[in-house]
Amino acid sequence: MTASEKVAVKSAQKASFGKVLAVQIAAYVVLVVLALIPGISYGNAEEPAIVSFAVVASVAMIALLAVFNPFRDGVAGHAISVIAGLLSVVCATTMMLGRAIFPAGLGDEDTFWMQEGWIAGVGGLLILLIVVSFGRQMARENRTHLIRSLSHNVVEGVAMIGSAGWCFLSTLLPIRSGENAASTDYGSTTAWAVAVIVALLLIIALDACSYWWNRDADPDPQSKNPWIGIALLPVMISGIVVGVASYATVMF
Repeated sequence: MTASEKVAVKSAQKASFGKVLAVQIAAYVVLVVLALIPGISYGNAEEPAIVSFAVVASVAMIALLAVFNPFRDGVAGHAISVIAGLLSVVCATTMMLGRAIFPAGLGDEDTFWMQEGWIAGVGGLLILLIVVSFGRQMARENRTHLIRSLSHNVVEGVAMIGSAGWCFLSTLLPIRSGENAASTDYGSTTAWAVAVIVALLLIIALDACSYWWNRDADPDPQSKNPWIGIALLPVMISGIVVGVASYATVMF
């Protein structure tokens, strides 16, 4: 590929920040709309677990980032990140991990918050992601661009894992959908207000960072429309902010 062809490819991969921002706004609108829909309940009839329909958007973002991927970490790196993201969704929507870590009766409590199980799962997944990503790089015979490949794999994995945090968005909205682990029965108005304000500020900060990410991006030449993946990155990473804010509302 000649120098002029490389410039042409790079220009085609770039998009104005207006387009990036439009994708982000569309993603947030879809997430809020899905979170406003009463979720699916299962488990104990008196205190059922509630799975928000926002999980559909979480999985969709994982799929879109896999397709419009701006990272240079190879097919194996993409696969590792997708698997980590899907496991995070499982942790956010089921009670299995939470029941294992927070058994009934522990500390005179007869239940646990699903946010607790998810956060514990995220911690484990992040550790595994770093270990697997580092081991993968060490196993390479030719370790060129090692730091770039490692950092791209980790950032992609963090975004995929964080996407599941949007499953708890309904707990931050002024609606009622149950009285259980994933409901909107937050502890106090003050805790809710502080959590929501801090989460909004962090989300705005991440979206602002995407301006420089889009401007300075150097995606794989084979990537198709990688700017879409760049646009989704702050939205997906913000899922961690949403999940932690949701946990704060039910604990305080």
